[in-house]
Amino acid sequence: MSSNSLHGPRARPTRVIVLATVLALAAPTHAHAQRTATTLRRGAPGAPRGPLTDVTVSLGGTRYTAQVDADCHVDPRATAGGPRAYFVMMYPWFGQRPAPDQPQWHVNLEIRRGAASEASNEFVFAFGDGARAATIQTVSGSQRMGSGTVRVTRHGDGARFDVAGRSHEGEEIHATIDCSAFQKSEGAGG
Repeated sequence: MSSNSLHGPRARPTRVIVLATVLALAAPTHAHAQRTATTLRRGAPGAPRGPLTDVTVSLGGTRYTAQVDADCHVDPRATAGGPRAYFVMMYPWFGQRPAPDQPQWHVNLEIRRGAASEASNEFVFAFGDGARAATIQTVSGSQRMGSGTVRVTRHGDGARFDVAGRSHEGEEIHATIDCSAFQKSEGAGG
């Protein structure tokens, strides 16, 4: 047996250590697997969907209804009077396009944290289907757009949001968004 062999009684310890190090560096890490799973969850093609969110939006005389894979979360860092939204619902997920077999419209609801309760009367609702758009924004310190109210009803691990008002564009809006469960916040900055 040659002295260059990695096997047998005369194997050099440094070669065994080098080989073990190379194999360890080539193996995927648990953190890498978690990042991959998170990336797939966020609306990537072929990623599992769920929990699903029921969305119904009436804009003028048109009604949109679907069960979608939306980002529904509560941001525990939001404070009363602060700039962060406490309740957030977004379809499709931030930075994603809807899958071809999903509704091709978008809807976003952000509600600021209240001083006496979880929700305040300050919120932003936006909807668009490519041809039409509607916005209500009642956040103080920002340009008001349209007018309306939002009601939050907690249930289990999620909540139902009922929005009613008139959009900045002048159309009547009624929306019901039922997040079956809130996911952990994965938004920008945290």
